[in-house]
Amino acid sequence: MIKKLLSFAAVAAMAFGFTAKAETLDILPSLNNAAYDAATKTITFEKEWSWVNWWVGEADYSQWDAIVIEFEPVDFTVQIAINYNDESLNASFQAQAGETKLVAPLNEGKVSVQQYAIQNSAPGTLVLKAAYLQNEENVDPSAAKVLFDGSQALDWWDNAIKLPVSDFIAAKIKAGDDLNISYVNTGDPAADKYCNIKVQLLLADWSQAVLPGFKACEGFQEEYGTVNLSEPSGVFTIKLTDEDVEQLTDGAANQSLMLVGENITVTKVELVPSTGTVGVDNVAVEENAPVEYYNLQGVKVSNPANGIYVVRQGNKVSKVLVK
Repeated sequence: MIKKLLSFAAVAAMAFGFTAKAETLDILPSLNNAAYDAATKTITFEKEWSWVNWWVGEADYSQWDAIVIEFEPVDFTVQIAINYNDESLNASFQAQAGETKLVAPLNEGKVSVQQYAIQNSAPGTLVLKAAYLQNEENVDPSAAKVLFDGSQALDWWDNAIKLPVSDFIAAKIKAGDDLNISYVNTGDPAADKYCNIKVQLLLADWSQAVLPGFKACEGFQEEYGTVNLSEPSGVFTIKLTDEDVEQLTDGAANQSLMLVGENITVTKVELVPSTGTVGVDNVAVEENAPVEYYNLQGVKVSNPANGIYVVRQGNKVSKVLVK
């Protein structure tokens, strides 16, 4: 039997319009080591990476940009996995412990979506507050976006800061943006306890790879993949490159951006958009610049077929529908 995802697709589309929310969560989903209480909208995960799955057949969600769930804060990672008719487009997105909202962008495969699954990194309960489809929200291109705000003493895994790919997609990152990491140095060089940081991608297969732009930072140590920081406190900045943007918006290949390190406490991670201007001499160059197409995951497409694409020509970026 084909089930509708949380009953909200038709409700949101017909009753409320493109940006409305619908909280009809009373459809019994498929379960794997999990239970779902429709009355309280509570998922109980019995084991790590259990799942609650809503099969939708091959539904056309081309009018939507993302699936969103809102929930009570939990102390484990929450993940939405999206499967498409074209398996190569499958993607997953995460919200870290303490967060209360997860936005999972749909890519060009949304014309034929097969299923969604809500998953977990540890046993526990997840109380859903809302689940809905939405169109892309308008983002102020000049405003800084706070990706983390708190006080996190880093280590190499358990206390790492993991920033999901979906956050970077929602922030509409571009080459030239600054990723600013505010920190406090808790090391003691006299005791050989140095403050260092490593900024790496957490790949879909759980392996890690150093962020390309981090390698270009002053003081990068190839042997360890780290940068030592000597100031008592400050802001460490990574200038994002085209390759960084491609990786940080590819939800199929990567889960999140991880901040790890020793003797360092991170207090804020902020994305600051570039504010460069285009002079008169550059206008002709922009007009003659090659046109590049990217899918909604940030992957460059040589021959775009039917679907929505991000088009870049020089510094000009727009979103188009290719038919």
